Amino acid sequence: MFSPTPKLRDLHYLYLTKVTGRVVAHCLDLDIVTAANHIDEAEKRLNALVTVQIEDALGTGNYAALNTPAPRIYWTIFTETFRSGKVRKSNNPVLSFKIPAIVPMEQERSSLGVLAAMTAAT
Repeated sequence: MFSPTPKLRDLHYLYLTKVTGRVVAHCLDLDIVTAANHIDEAEKRLNALVTVQIEDALGTGNYAALNTPAPRIYWTIFTETFRSGKVRKSNNPVLSFKIPAIVPMEQERSSLGVLAAMTAAT
């Protein structure tokens, strides 16, 4: 169900390793996807894209941009993978982002925890 205000409490990342060796990184909460040759680079790229999306949405008041979850199939894959213990130990388990001055907050930065799961080659 669509909510006009963001309700992000944690970010859920799904990493898919392709048979070619490329790693696809997917933020399920915002349906943002990127890829790289190594998981650390994929994580770095995804963190950058997610940070820009959050900061831009908050800065412009476009909260709908924070309510764009990935299709259910990816959430199912994440849940099954996470429950099976294939957890990705992130280099950056907390993503920090700037709170724009127009958002009434006492602090200028905030953060969200990152939960990540890694699937086998597809």
